[in-house]
Amino acid sequence: MTTEPERRRHTQPLDRASLVSAFCRLGLPRGGLLMVHSSLRSMGHVLGGALTVVDALLETLGRAGTLVVPTFTYPIARERGFVFDPLRTPSLMGAISEAARRHPRALRSIHLQHSIAAIGPLAETIVNSGGETAWDADSPMRQILDRDGQYLLLGVPYQNLTAVHLCEVELEVPYRKPVRIETRMRCADGSLAPLVSAGCPPLPGHPGSDFNRLGQRMEGVGLVRIGEVGNAVARLLGGHDLMHKARELFEADVDGFLRQEGAVTRLSYGHTIKTHRGEHCVADPSRMYSAS
Repeated sequence: MTTEPERRRHTQPLDRASLVSAFCRLGLPRGGLLMVHSSLRSMGHVLGGALTVVDALLETLGRAGTLVVPTFTYPIARERGFVFDPLRTPSLMGAISEAARRHPRALRSIHLQHSIAAIGPLAETIVNSGGETAWDADSPMRQILDRDGQYLLLGVPYQNLTAVHLCEVELEVPYRKPVRIETRMRCADGSLAPLVSAGCPPLPGHPGSDFNRLGQRMEGVGLVRIGEVGNAVARLLGGHDLMHKARELFEADVDGFLRQEGAVTRLSYGHTIKTHRGEHCVADPSRMYSAS
C-alpha cells in the first residue's frame, strides 16, 4: 500500500459512477471483505444520498465481495426499557451504515450495543459467529480481522476504527474489564426474548482513546492507502497489518492506545473537524455537505 494520496477535487455532485471510479482508484478489494466506517456529509453532495454510496461500494466489491458496516446502538442501548429489535432498531453510526442495514440483502448480528450488518457471500457466516460478546476471538467483528479483511475510513479518523478494540481485548489491556448485560430483544414474530450481551468497557479514570496514533504509525510505514472520495479523505488498511502494528505499539508502550495529556494525535493529511455529529476528515472544510 502507499501513503501518497491522489488529489482529485470534485465540485459537481457525486453520482454512483464517480464513486465507483474513486473507490477503484483507492484500491477497494474486488471480491474481498470490507468493513466501512463513514461520514456521508464529509463527501460533499451525493446524488441519491447514502443509498448511492452503498450501491457504489457493492458494485466496486462485486458479487463475490462482502460489505460490513457497524450498526451500533450504544448511545441508547442502556436507556430504561430499551428493547433491541434486529430488524427495526436503527444504526446510530451514520446515514451510510443505516442505508446498508436497510438493504434487502443485509443481515445483522445480535448484539445489544455493537451489532454489525453485512451484505454478500460471507454475510451469514459473519453475523452468526460467536456468542454474547462483539469483541472476543469468535465474534463477528473478529471474523473480519482474522480473514484479513480491509477497513475503509470514509471521511472519519482512526478514532472510529473499532477494530482497535479487538486488538485491545486480545492484548488484554489493563484498563478494560468484561461486563455482562441482560436485556430483551424483539424476535421476528414480534415476541420478546431474553438477550445477554457481554462488553468490555473502560475502567473509571480512562483518559480516552487515541487510535490516531496507531493509524499515523501505519501511514508512516506505507500500510495505508490514502485518497479522496469527493471531499472525504479516505483511508484503506488491512486487518493483519492492523493487528501486527497494534501489537508492536502495545509492546513498546502499554498506554499506546490512550490519549497522552488529554490530546489525540493529529493526522498528517487532510483536515479533521468536529461537528455535533462527530469528527470528519475532509479535503476542504468549506465543502462539508450540511444537508446530509
